[in-house]
Amino acid sequence: MSTTLLDNFYKETSSTFSETNQENFISEIAINPEHPVFKGHFEQVPIAPGVCLIQVIKEILAEKFKKELFMSHGDNIKFLAMINPRETTNLSISFSVKQSEGFLDVTASYTHAGISYVKFKGKFKVLN
Repeated sequence: MSTTLLDNFYKETSSTFSETNQENFISEIAINPEHPVFKGHFEQVPIAPGVCLIQVIKEILAEKFKKELFMSHGDNIKFLAMINPRETTNLSISFSVKQSEGFLDVTASYTHAGISYVKFKGKFKVLN
């Protein structure tokens, strides 16, 4: 599989995913506030880059489904609040996944303490 951010930008701390629970599950993650990306985005007031947050979704799905994935569609991606890793390190990502021929149709959202940070709706093409 390709290079990942796992154990560097974030770490998954728990998940409700299982062989019998693949359609709707929650992953808990912890963001590393010391990751080098925050020195450039931005050192005084760090903000988790949107591209990294989408990459986390992809990596969790790839690990859970044991597939190499490529995001083919980002139908609706909304960044609703900034994630400052010095203030908010732990986040929940709720997943709704439908498998179709060669694709994962995904709806995902990041939340913490009742605040919605990111809403994602898109498709990942299965490469292997």
